[in-house]
Amino acid sequence: MPLYYLAFIHSVIPNNSYISNVKFGIEIIHDRRKIRLTVEKLALNGLLEQFEVTARNRSFRVQTNRLLLRNKGLKFKRADWKIVAGVVSNRTIRENIFAAIDAKMNEIESL
Repeated sequence: MPLYYLAFIHSVIPNNSYISNVKFGIEIIHDRRKIRLTVEKLALNGLLEQFEVTARNRSFRVQTNRLLLRNKGLKFKRADWKIVAGVVSNRTIRENIFAAIDAKMNEIESL
């Protein structure tokens, strides 16, 4: 199943700066339906990032070690994602959300 995402950046990001607070939207396709989600980067340290993902009436928080891997130079190792608050019962939707967030953050950081 192809993954399409569309993002809207709501904050201005200066060049070559450390990105701390970013809010953007993603769009995933599941069963031929588009699901629009709002993502906000919440917590950040040198090792972990947390994102708040919000749909119409539900939200959940995910955590990743993407920064740790990038700082160690492990460019091709896949980051670990876990849900720290809330529930997403469908595994396919959960993996598509993680992939869309990772792709969008890589795109934002390359600006």
